[in-house]
Amino acid sequence: MKLRRMVIVPFSILLAAALLSGGCGKAPVCQTSLVTLDETRLDAETYEQEAAETAKSVAELEKKLVQKKSEIEQVKAKPEDLKQKVRDLKKGSGRE
Repeated sequence: MKLRRMVIVPFSILLAAALLSGGCGKAPVCQTSLVTLDETRLDAETYEQEAAETAKSVAELEKKLVQKKSEIEQVKAKPEDLKQKVRDLKKGSGRE
């Protein structure tokens, strides 16, 4: 009998706590003003425009990067040409 009470009492307390704390009621109605909604819409439009502009600038910068890389490759090839010209000039002047 005592064992039964020792099991039933805590079980009933846990059951009551679960019933009282469990479950959610209806969510409260959102109290948002029209001004706040309009401001949020304007912010979203502004962010979309900024994102589009940023995408354009990224594309332009990528093009410039490709151009600069090709210029670097061209400059890398020039030292050999310049060395050959110096050798030719030395030969022509009799220094070699």
